[in-house]
Amino acid sequence: MTNTADNTEKKNRLLSLDVFRGLTIMAMIVANSPNTYGELSHAYWDGIHFADLIFPFFILIVGVAISLGFKNIHADSPNLKPVLQKVWKRTCIMFALGLVVNLFYTHFEQVRILGVLQRIAVVYLVCCYLAVYCSVRTIIKTGIALLVLYWLFVLFVPAPGLPAGHLERGENIINWFDRFMPGMLWRGEWDPEGLLSTFPSVVTGIMGILMGRIIIAAKGELRDAVMHLFLFGFLTFCAGCVWSLGFPFIKQIWSSSFVLATGGIGAMILAVMVWYTDIKGHRAGTAIPVIFGANAITAYVLHVIIEKCLDWEIAGTSVHAAWVEWSLQAGFSEFASATTWVVMFVGICFIPVYWLYRKQIFIKI
Repeated sequence: MTNTADNTEKKNRLLSLDVFRGLTIMAMIVANSPNTYGELSHAYWDGIHFADLIFPFFILIVGVAISLGFKNIHADSPNLKPVLQKVWKRTCIMFALGLVVNLFYTHFEQVRILGVLQRIAVVYLVCCYLAVYCSVRTIIKTGIALLVLYWLFVLFVPAPGLPAGHLERGENIINWFDRFMPGMLWRGEWDPEGLLSTFPSVVTGIMGILMGRIIIAAKGELRDAVMHLFLFGFLTFCAGCVWSLGFPFIKQIWSSSFVLATGGIGAMILAVMVWYTDIKGHRAGTAIPVIFGANAITAYVLHVIIEKCLDWEIAGTSVHAAWVEWSLQAGFSEFASATTWVVMFVGICFIPVYWLYRKQIFIKI
């Protein structure tokens, strides 16, 4: 962004948002650690586990940051052109970085076009344009329209060989469309960061924009912002739960009910964090999340590299495999072995981001 947008973002920066971002990155590292299970692993298909909240939370944070950072940027702003150029630059870099990260999981000839950073890049681009060119009312209507049309598409459009409304894992119209994407698909014939499911994920970003607008509308009265954020989160969560009766919570196709429920939970958590850090001024437990959040994308990329290094086999074994074998022989339970490994893994990932933080190096895209 231009200096104007950057200055606006700094002026409106909330410690609570930095803490939320850092906790989300830490949770992502935990969920992506080897041998996670239970609530720390993703739901097999329908339902919401703890791990299923992480990706929506990160997109929510992107939306909030856009809303705060673009507070004084609108369609008639004289510096709009360089701002949008920076938006496109960030989008392209993030998308390309996602392709590079995917190469750690695949081979070059099997490059995966889709992925976590790629989805964030697309949502970021769309939400930036919505924040600049659209009123709050138009943004809300756009979000509602996307969720309803997505639901109706699933409900009434059949995939070849399947009835309309069929929602089994890998056997539904949303997963079927992924087959038209080039490159590797994460689940073989479909992808959890698939083509059509990107549309409702944009609504998660829209919910983040609305959360940011709630904070801006409070005009510095953060107690009002907390109340309105929590009410917004509670109502959207309830709406998602009701909608789930006809369109279940399914992260891997980003169902409409999943968008509302996870967005609502995220809004309520942010409300609590604003109260804890920005109103009450508490700092206990915030230092490590702030350090992770200061270089969030860097931490994400580094954790992938570190994970692959620890799983790299040398002389028939890897550091991770050696740990599992040793810990079980030492009498650790499977839970204790996995938990200890996750804690150590997060600690290892913390070392480079802490070094960057100490050196005041903040790698921004």
